[in-house]
Amino acid sequence: MMWGFFKHEWREFFTNRKNMAVYLLLIFLSLFYWIQIENSFEIIERVSRQELQASVDTKTEFLDTVNQEGEVHPDTQAAIDSFPAIVENEEQQLQLLDKKEYKKFSEVRSQWYQGLKYKPSPLYYKDGSSFADLEYFYQSASMIVKLTEYSQLKEPINLKTINEKTATHSLIRAMDYLIPVILLVCGLIFSMDLLARDRKHPSMIKGMPITDGKKLIVKGSVAFLGTVATCLPLSVGFIGMGLKNGFGSLNLPVATSKFPGKIPLLGDIIFDNMSVGQFFLRFFILVTLLVLIVIAINLCLGIWIKNAYFLLIITLGLPFIELFYNRPGYGDIHAINYLPTSYVHVGEIISGHRSFFWSGTQITFEFSLIILGITLFVLVMLLFITSRFKRIV
Repeated sequence: MMWGFFKHEWREFFTNRKNMAVYLLLIFLSLFYWIQIENSFEIIERVSRQELQASVDTKTEFLDTVNQEGEVHPDTQAAIDSFPAIVENEEQQLQLLDKKEYKKFSEVRSQWYQGLKYKPSPLYYKDGSSFADLEYFYQSASMIVKLTEYSQLKEPINLKTINEKTATHSLIRAMDYLIPVILLVCGLIFSMDLLARDRKHPSMIKGMPITDGKKLIVKGSVAFLGTVATCLPLSVGFIGMGLKNGFGSLNLPVATSKFPGKIPLLGDIIFDNMSVGQFFLRFFILVTLLVLIVIAINLCLGIWIKNAYFLLIITLGLPFIELFYNRPGYGDIHAINYLPTSYVHVGEIISGHRSFFWSGTQITFEFSLIILGITLFVLVMLLFITSRFKRIV
């Protein structure tokens, strides 16, 4: 009978106009993200032949015309000392770009980041961020490990891969925050009326010989599977990106970072790589826990709150609670690592960027599994205890 109830709930789910409207909206959102956002995206640390050539010409002209007679300003002397090696490296990059030897280019460019690059891009400062220097440090260090890995890949790469324009790179950027929020909001919308709609037809539901606990399991499963199914309309934009810029590969590197100790010292941070495949697996695990948590919250509250739309208004702010304490360095002062809402930036949790941003040494993938796992367990226990003492319909 449980399977029959599942089929009934599944049919109800996909005949619900609200749910169908959500799927259609996601198709348009996916297309908009591809056409309006990702098509114009350029990473700050991009590779551009024109910019490299301009850098070589500017530095060469400076070295040819600088006046070194008499007392020289320390900054001018620093440029005189550093520019020759930088020019040599950049000229080598230009030659490799012309030959399309992108793996060798990645190796040479990683050396450029390690000790030769003279100044950060002004794009880091375009929004007036007071933390631009820290972000430049993080992105430059990330580029070193990624470029080193690109030079060692067995599969061929191209300039779009290095500039992170492939569909895989676009997907990883969306996984930092956008996709988790979309999935959480969809989970809330899909589960908001699971109990409320049964109250409209109580005789039909009460006539099914199945316990309230099992009904909750089925309803939660249907909402979760419906949320997973949102990947289909969201994939429309991903396919478009792939057809235009290439799909990328599961072997491509994703830069990661971590603090080895309990104190978030900038000089101790360690940068490394993980494959896109590993990143996707970790993302799926964390997002699954988060979606199950919001569905469990909706089911718990839905037992007591009769109006589905009032329930949605109450719970819709859950994915955005972390905005109240989303400030650099906050994790070094407050124990925000114990809050489930701190792990909504799933991609940044996995990569370690959120740990760096908040200065929280425990804001990691491993610790997030513990916090989210405990939260889900408590909610499930509360849900079944409540259902034992109060009918769900």
